[in-house]
Amino acid sequence: MKHIALTIGPIVDTLSLGRKTSEVWMASYIFSSFMKNSIKALREETDAKFIIPFVDDEILKEQDNGVGMFHDRFILTSETLTIDKVEKILLKQKDAIAKMVAKSIKADEQKVKDFFRQYLQTYLFETTEYFENPILDISNIMDSIELHTPRLESDDDYIRRFLNRDIILNSTLAKISFGKKPSFDSIEAIANQENGTDMSSSKNAYKYIAIIYADGDSLGKYIKSQSNVTQVSKKLFDFDKKASKTIKKFGGLPIFIGGDDLIIFVPVLNSGKTVFNLLNDLSKDYKEALETNESTLSFGVSLTYYKYPLYEALARARDALFGVAKNYEGKNAIAISTQKHSGQTFEFCIRKNESAYTTFLELIEKVLNEEIELPHAIHHKLKSHQKLFETIPIERLESTFENIFNEDLHKSKFKNGLKSIQKLIKELGLEQSQQEKLFSMLSTIKILRGDR
Repeated sequence: MKHIALTIGPIVDTLSLGRKTSEVWMASYIFSSFMKNSIKALREETDAKFIIPFVDDEILKEQDNGVGMFHDRFILTSETLTIDKVEKILLKQKDAIAKMVAKSIKADEQKVKDFFRQYLQTYLFETTEYFENPILDISNIMDSIELHTPRLESDDDYIRRFLNRDIILNSTLAKISFGKKPSFDSIEAIANQENGTDMSSSKNAYKYIAIIYADGDSLGKYIKSQSNVTQVSKKLFDFDKKASKTIKKFGGLPIFIGGDDLIIFVPVLNSGKTVFNLLNDLSKDYKEALETNESTLSFGVSLTYYKYPLYEALARARDALFGVAKNYEGKNAIAISTQKHSGQTFEFCIRKNESAYTTFLELIEKVLNEEIELPHAIHHKLKSHQKLFETIPIERLESTFENIFNEDLHKSKFKNGLKSIQKLIKELGLEQSQQEKLFSMLSTIKILRGDR
């Protein structure tokens, strides 16, 4: 028996070409579709049995309703399959995409085929070696193989020409995916859906969108503990289906949901819930699907004013996940990177099982439900006393607050709000880095409550 693995690209580079929701969706979906159809052909024409992703006849037949759920990698086993046979099937699928694109953009079919044969990068690996855990061992090999990016030689960038909203909506691929000609909410509409179409709302939160990347933590360790790796793939697929429903219920657009990887566009505020409620719901979906606490989800979140360039917001979310959250001690983290309308930026990262995160969510809920009020410029006030806070023991926090916030309003209208902030500070600590995190948290609350 042999193992054959495939990884495809260039997904990140293609996503960066999108300027509108439909364009980013297609930039991702074209790879998912390629993988789905390649797997389908391999199952029909060969004796291939897939370890990852989990596939069966029903999954390959069912309508995906615009959600790309096939990852950029597969690992299969076979007694008879050869690399040459796989390459022929992949070439046929590349040509099928090229034919669809050529028709959509009214270009020479052969030239588009030549382009996509280069552009759709397919890295194959074959071995007869025995692996105790093929998912982990072969994935490590594929990680190094896919670092190679070939040089593209073409006179015309057909993928860029194809990733145009009007062309996408009328493409065969989009119609097959949705079962009809699709429509996509704009970034403005996603951000503002609770408020309708009036972007002049006084609730400034409706002018911000959350772009989310998610990835599983310690999944390799979890897989090692499981005796049936195919069952792990099935559990991840079950998570993907549940996550898609959770995201849509919140008013979001799933750009990609495959295995433990997610890319999502959602409003920061919807029906009294915030993006943090959604992150908690997705974490719960993941835990229930895998039936474990051993693997968790980490998130990179870009909170962005709706007019901010989409490709830059995507890059910020990706960097927040892989550059910050995945490197945070203990993982299971949320890294927030915010770009305000004013151009001001701030960021913070926190682990979901930290007591400070629970207190932060409680503070958000109390502020949005108007159970407490915070002074308008509270984070600026605290920042002006940052050096003082760094020098005092935590036991003196309450008396220091009383000295700084000594006006009548502080002792009446803002009393409970200031106590809630003290609780958060005690859990974060008074070190400079923790105070910076506090300021970013308070700035995030300011956005959620609709302040400018």
